[in-house]
Amino acid sequence: MSAHPEPSLKDKKIILSNNTVGNKVICCVDKKPINKKSEIEFHHLRPLAFDNSFNESNFITVCKKHHKEMGELSFSEYLAVKEMEKFFGSGNTKKLNDVLKLKLKESNPVRHLKAEIKSKENKINIFLEDSGDAAIFPLSSCPSTGFKYFYMVLPVQYIHNDEDLQPRPLEMTRLWDLYRHLLVNSQLTPSVCRLTENKVLLFDGQHKAAAQIWAGRKDIECKIYIEPDIKLLKETNLAAHDKLRQMPFFTSILINKWASIFAGEWKEYMSKKGSKSESGFVTFLIGKGKKRPSAINMIESNIYDSIIEDRNNFIIRYVEESSSSNKKPLTTNRLKQIIFKKFIALPPLDIDIEESDRLREFERKNVVRLLNLITAYTLTDRWDPDKNDENHKLSERIYLGGSFKAWTGILKDVIATVLELFDENDRKEIFLREIGEEKWESIENCIKMMFERRIWEDDSEENYNMLRISNDSQVRKYLSRRGVSVNEMLSRSGFDADNFVD
Repeated sequence: MSAHPEPSLKDKKIILSNNTVGNKVICCVDKKPINKKSEIEFHHLRPLAFDNSFNESNFITVCKKHHKEMGELSFSEYLAVKEMEKFFGSGNTKKLNDVLKLKLKESNPVRHLKAEIKSKENKINIFLEDSGDAAIFPLSSCPSTGFKYFYMVLPVQYIHNDEDLQPRPLEMTRLWDLYRHLLVNSQLTPSVCRLTENKVLLFDGQHKAAAQIWAGRKDIECKIYIEPDIKLLKETNLAAHDKLRQMPFFTSILINKWASIFAGEWKEYMSKKGSKSESGFVTFLIGKGKKRPSAINMIESNIYDSIIEDRNNFIIRYVEESSSSNKKPLTTNRLKQIIFKKFIALPPLDIDIEESDRLREFERKNVVRLLNLITAYTLTDRWDPDKNDENHKLSERIYLGGSFKAWTGILKDVIATVLELFDENDRKEIFLREIGEEKWESIENCIKMMFERRIWEDDSEENYNMLRISNDSQVRKYLSRRGVSVNEMLSRSGFDADNFVD
């Protein structure tokens, strides 16, 4: 969208007249008078692609300050981006339903419709709540699944976000780009929905639909499945955003969705006769056509989800829900790859389910307690990017890519030694046990000592560069030279360091 053409003198007179209030030319951005003639500028109201020729009705007057601020954006786009920034700036994640509430100016804007399937005619009658009029659409069948579906241009009031199949939040950058594109371009592919209990739930094309609604469109082209198998669609949707992805689910959402699938499959498995175990559950899923990695991922995600959703897990306050930024030090993916992978025993356990459930509950509580200790000594009253003071910078250094990987590895070795776990298999199941208070006091002392070392206060460029290195082994050796090692932590916490080797 290029810069607008300069109006002629004749056009300027018309534009000035149209934007004069009380004998004063106003700036249409803040509605204030522009007192100096030299400060009056002209700007296009809508994107110029809407008009093939110059039209004075598409121009307004603005002051120089706002003219510069808008740049090549039209006035309508400028207002839209300001509104979008305010919308996303509230701190909460936003979804399609939130856009509907904002744009339709209703607390509960969505409506139901009534559907009547005419199987013999292979058609469906749709009755809209607002009008009561019926519309008839031909039904089609998916050749792979047999799911019935139809196409319809649907008023936006009848669209709901599908929380089961579309858990991702909206991203402002993606929504903004699509909004600007759809202001002057057609929608090429329909949004994909499912019809269930007289509600149309949109599960593919959330950003596209939200962008169209933001752009003022009253109707959206939809492909609508009729009461499809929700479990099969969940798995299809997960695959589409994993191996076949264009825009992947965030790790936290993938974990949550795998855990939700796990619940249904687990219920079915437990209803069958015979002994039960995590290993048996994997065999059960493989027998139903699942791949072994997917089956293990279900159990793993259920374990992760139980930790992430624990209300007593305070580190979650410092985890970005959707993407990485400098506002929070962690993402769910970092938590998963750097901490969970080290401290959670890899499923499946090949022991009776009652015993494994008991041990997994110990593990869950142990991991939450560890995360809370880490939070207390590295983040609480320290992490504050708005202040960006010495305390924040110290915390920032602790969570640099290389240092985070290295000190968590050191911490695992420290805890294994405190718990007197010297066998490699035992160390792989480090928290799969009950841990007494005396041991936890020793673990806390080691964590306290680890983050009191001077290396974290060193703001030199050399220190920053070393702590950023992705080579785990190299950073660990560097930390050891600077006083952060297994022996150092143990000896300073009262253990006989001569018995341990780094």
